[in-house]
Amino acid sequence: MSANVRVAFLGLGAMGLPMAEHVLAAGFPLTVWNRTAAKADALVTAGAARAQTPRDAAAAADVVLLCLPTQDEVRDILTRADGVLAGLGAGKTIVDTSTIDPSASQQLIASCAERGIEMLEAPLSGGTIGAKSGALTMMIGGDAAVLERVRPVLESMAKNIFHVGGPGMGQTLKLCNQMIAGAQTIALAEAYALLHAAGVDAKLATDVFAVSTANCVAIQQRVPVPGVQPAGPASNEWRPGFATEWMAKDLFLALQFARSLDVPVAQNAANLQCFEQSMQAGYRKLDQSVFGKVLIDRIDAHARER
Repeated sequence: MSANVRVAFLGLGAMGLPMAEHVLAAGFPLTVWNRTAAKADALVTAGAARAQTPRDAAAAADVVLLCLPTQDEVRDILTRADGVLAGLGAGKTIVDTSTIDPSASQQLIASCAERGIEMLEAPLSGGTIGAKSGALTMMIGGDAAVLERVRPVLESMAKNIFHVGGPGMGQTLKLCNQMIAGAQTIALAEAYALLHAAGVDAKLATDVFAVSTANCVAIQQRVPVPGVQPAGPASNEWRPGFATEWMAKDLFLALQFARSLDVPVAQNAANLQCFEQSMQAGYRKLDQSVFGKVLIDRIDAHARER
């Protein structure tokens, strides 16, 4: 696939915007659309075309990339009167990088196939850091031959591209990834709250954990104590690498999917409740690791009441 292949990118949020920047920097002619039009301004200044509707964006493209928060938005952008399917002809390709329910993804891919339109699911891992650096991981569900045709476009945004099976398999793998990542976040929150209550130095504990069996991505990136990791969310006003509301959304999808297959996921259900506590505390837009602050603040409040 040459750089002359026309690409449309719909959804310029915290992940989508840097991803679209990489597509443009790789030399692909790019058309962009976002509900909040101003989010496309920097890309338009850099050389992208601005579409007025999803249909217009699709009509100008050979490959359409979606990066949207929920499956309802994905379905709406595809099927509404001025949506992607209204502007995209047979033989074109949609790549959905959103995280949605596997069965919903299967239904959308089947609906596109009926129109002669190829669609892949390509949920992501790596957060905003990976999106900005172009080092994302993509979990591809769908036709392997279609993946090979669009691989050059995807390689402009992602370092690791895995074909994991047919429709639904990419989303399934992503939800399982989120179950593991979310469990790490909650485990750290509880452990560091216990360290705090016991008076153990958080930086010293982190140095120990980093060379012990507790070491994991969360230990490396999301220690929930300000000052321990200068680049981490806790040291930067909890700015999100991955927001609490999106982790809660993903764990809810995982819970629903597991129930549909009669698979017990008690740990996932408990972790979801913890993220819901963070949202109830007003932290839905902050990094998922802010649950550590919720627990530590609770400990300090109880100590003051004694």
